Amino acid sequence: MNFATTTTGRVSSDACTVKPINVTDLASVSLSLPDLPPDDRRNDAEMDPFFIEELNKLSMKERDEVLQDVHGVSDVMNENPVTIQAKVVQMQQALDQLPLKQKAAYLQALQQNEHYVHNPKFLLMFLRADAFNVEASALRFVSFFEHKLQLFGRDKLARDILFCDLTEGDIACLESGYAQMLSGRDRAGRAVLCLLPMLRKYKSTENRLRAIYMVIMFALRDVETQKRGMVGIAYNVGRDHTTDREAVWKAAKIVSILPLRFTGVHYCFDDERVKTLFNLAMYVFNRNARMRCRVHCGSHMECIYHLMTFGIKSSDFPITTSGEKRLEAHHDYVRKMRQSENIMDDGVDRIIIPGPLDVLLGRGKPLQKHDGNLNYHFVVEGYHERYEQASKLEKTQIAKTIVDKIHEQGGRFLKQDDAGWVEIDDEAARTKISHTFRNHRIAARTALKKAASTQEKEVETAPVDLRRRSPDLVSFQSGNCNSLELGDQKRRKVSG
Repeated sequence: MNFATTTTGRVSSDACTVKPINVTDLASVSLSLPDLPPDDRRNDAEMDPFFIEELNKLSMKERDEVLQDVHGVSDVMNENPVTIQAKVVQMQQALDQLPLKQKAAYLQALQQNEHYVHNPKFLLMFLRADAFNVEASALRFVSFFEHKLQLFGRDKLARDILFCDLTEGDIACLESGYAQMLSGRDRAGRAVLCLLPMLRKYKSTENRLRAIYMVIMFALRDVETQKRGMVGIAYNVGRDHTTDREAVWKAAKIVSILPLRFTGVHYCFDDERVKTLFNLAMYVFNRNARMRCRVHCGSHMECIYHLMTFGIKSSDFPITTSGEKRLEAHHDYVRKMRQSENIMDDGVDRIIIPGPLDVLLGRGKPLQKHDGNLNYHFVVEGYHERYEQASKLEKTQIAKTIVDKIHEQGGRFLKQDDAGWVEIDDEAARTKISHTFRNHRIAARTALKKAASTQEKEVETAPVDLRRRSPDLVSFQSGNCNSLELGDQKRRKVSG
């Protein structure tokens, strides 16, 4: 498939041609985002009719695309290696043709480490963020380096930012949960970024901005997150809600230049007086993001229920319906972020946030309750009778069929290490399936014996005259257990 960009930020199919870059168009676009507007509620109120006017200009097709994205029913964009290579070339041409005054930080980074700056995987992140719009991607790219220079300094411009680069204030803000990724994806398989200003713990606004940068850039190491886009939630509910206009403004600016594509944005609040902060952020976001914004006013319970209708699970949310904090998943995310720096060069592609259909290997109730694991056990159960009667060769084929079925559904078999999740190969997945069938068999035998034991106790505790009139339940259940064991012995002889 070849890429072109629609007015709503979707990717459409057109002939892939390396078109000449219009230098005049690029030069006319200012890289500097607008300054903070004055604190004037009349200005903020004027944004409402502006949003309505933008929505009214959408065609029916564009409206459908926006609604699908917002409600989490859109598909991931398809990519073609040949097209991607052509787009990377076009983006490099666009960068070369930008005026020097617009790309000073980019040129500094290029001088320090060209391999880092022009790494095709790095450029591809920005292309995906703007749905392969070359000009927009180039502008986002140079703006990224301008803001990175301001946040971290010249010596860190041409390399990844590490934990040791952060100040104590940065780390305190990062660990507070102010900026975090939800532990699970939405129903469309998209990662969910959540900003919770009431959890803020920082000495300066820069602490908040660096925390946002670290959380998002770590999540974007996952290629699936780059492809599917991201959902953003600004959750400003509770007595500690923020009214800091400058902090909101700067946070919106840093988010707008990072290589992420918003497929949905939700602003939750419980005080009409802070709604203007949402309009403030809209000044910064591009048109595609603005079209996908929704506001929700209410209590914790009301806002969380609103989010659920857009495919975001309440069990993944860091705030309960009663307003209590749940930060265990975020602290685990920060721990993985630290650990990843020790194994950055091992060449393994890690999944930061598993998808809803991924099968997670490991023990514990949280893993077993994962949607992908529940679906996996449902699929396995459908082959249970065939597997129990099959030969050794047939069992291998059944396991292969199940692996293929999980993959066709969009799932992967993942195991966890200190820095994230790693996909296992098909052979290891088939071994996992064999273990699952064995565990199901053991569980069934245990349940049957437990039922027999329960009935024995019921018979023993029943009145004497009732026991005389009842059938011999104990011998009946014992016969069933013996039959099950004899059946297992016969199957072992056949498979041997």
